[in-house]
Amino acid sequence: MARNRKFVVEALNGYLHESTWVASPDGIGQTTEVPQLSDRWRYLVPNRSNGPMTRKKQDVPLPGNDGRWFLELAGIVEPPPSPTSTYTQLKDLEAPPPLVASETAAVTAGAAAVSGSLAGDGEDGDFVPVAPRTTGPLDDWQPDDVSPSLARRGWGRWVVAFLIIALLAAGGVAAFLLPRSVQNQADLLASDYRMSLTDLRNELPQAQDALGILTDPSSDADAVSASVPAIGDLTTRAAIVVGQATTPLPSTLPLVPRTAFEALQPTRTAMLILGAEAEGIAGRLATTFTYRSTVPALFDTPKLPTDADSATVDALSVALAESLADTARLVADLPPDPTFGATRDLAASASERYATWQLEYLDALREGDTERAASLLAELSGAKEAIARELDLALATVRAEVDPRIVTLATETETAITAIP
Repeated sequence: MARNRKFVVEALNGYLHESTWVASPDGIGQTTEVPQLSDRWRYLVPNRSNGPMTRKKQDVPLPGNDGRWFLELAGIVEPPPSPTSTYTQLKDLEAPPPLVASETAAVTAGAAAVSGSLAGDGEDGDFVPVAPRTTGPLDDWQPDDVSPSLARRGWGRWVVAFLIIALLAAGGVAAFLLPRSVQNQADLLASDYRMSLTDLRNELPQAQDALGILTDPSSDADAVSASVPAIGDLTTRAAIVVGQATTPLPSTLPLVPRTAFEALQPTRTAMLILGAEAEGIAGRLATTFTYRSTVPALFDTPKLPTDADSATVDALSVALAESLADTARLVADLPPDPTFGATRDLAASASERYATWQLEYLDALREGDTERAASLLAELSGAKEAIARELDLALATVRAEVDPRIVTLATETETAITAIP
């Protein structure tokens, strides 16, 4: 033959290799080895004379039809062990010595790796195969740790949800409690207003009594002085009422109804008017007290004689000088008031004349001119009487003016107390 072929089949690692020996023209043999395409068996299609080496497309062999039987028949590949031979080998194995409890616990994990065991010393002695434990791709699976950012984000959502719920709850509570709180504050203010107006109303009778004492020309100095507390109390009560009326109302949160506070506004307006009126009455009483207590103290002198020796004249000169100073100070302290304007003017004119009058009177005493001294004493007495008459007229005017105001104030105060919500 022109060509000689020799097939050598070798089974290495489950692969089939084909070696071909070809006689070259120079007589030297050459062997080529090519791995096959199939997963377990490969073969080489021989070279043809009319062309290069070609490769035949392989079909997937059917189970049991892959040609292994030929290799087993030729003795190249050992046949797989049969179930009978495997059972015989297991029967020939010697049984291990018995294990104590501690040893049994120690080898429990290792026994699970045995591929098969006998059923025991039963009658049939059947072999019970135990499948070895296989390791799957999910045996060691564990959930990945959550990213810190994702964890924080999850907690953040819960925190936001909690805050929203808390805000809604707080809003509901505020919507229920805040109007009641405003109403409670308004009730407290109304109670304070009522108490202040009541105190003012109760002070008016004492003020009216003080007015009667001050405007009565027959009232003595002690009675006039006793009217001072009533005037002070009326001034204090009036100031409290005005202060409460001008104090701003408590502020509230937005959207909180202020109906309860707005209901107090008419009362506050009335309190402002009533307090101002009470202050006006107290002021008139204070002015009346000033004139009523000041005018009698003008030109306060010791008993003045028409005839005196030089020692008496010297003593009288000192007393008259002090009287002049006191009179000037008292006249200057008289408050300007339209009702008492004429009284104040007369007192101021008499005070100016009083300085020169003293010099003339002392000269008449030194000269022994009793007639001149008597004339000067009559002049001083006439000035004091004129001032007193003008004061009486002013007191009557004050009485006619202030008394109705006190009565009206009492009535309006009672009305305002009744109208407090």
